[in-house]
Amino acid sequence: MPRQRHISGSKVEGFPARGARWDFGEVADGNVYLLRKGRDFDVEVESLAAAARRWARTHDQRLTTRSEFDEQDAKRPKVGLYVRFAPKDAAGR
Repeated sequence: MPRQRHISGSKVEGFPARGARWDFGEVADGNVYLLRKGRDFDVEVESLAAAARRWARTHDQRLTTRSEFDEQDAKRPKVGLYVRFAPKDAAGR
């Protein structure tokens, strides 16, 4: 017979409020911007990329991204994100 695992916890009034949503409005002008971890944002690069995709979708923008890697580190961690937001045209490209 499989062993059962029991879960216990504390009842709370509700879910905690979400943190502030990202606003990419200042960099959504069709130009390419480099956003650097530690200088421009304080989350993982992939988390910022996901936030940028959500923002682009809700603001009817096309998004192009590229990661920047630390070439001095043998493990090449992601240290930045290049972004370009551009309005979708009428054809939805």
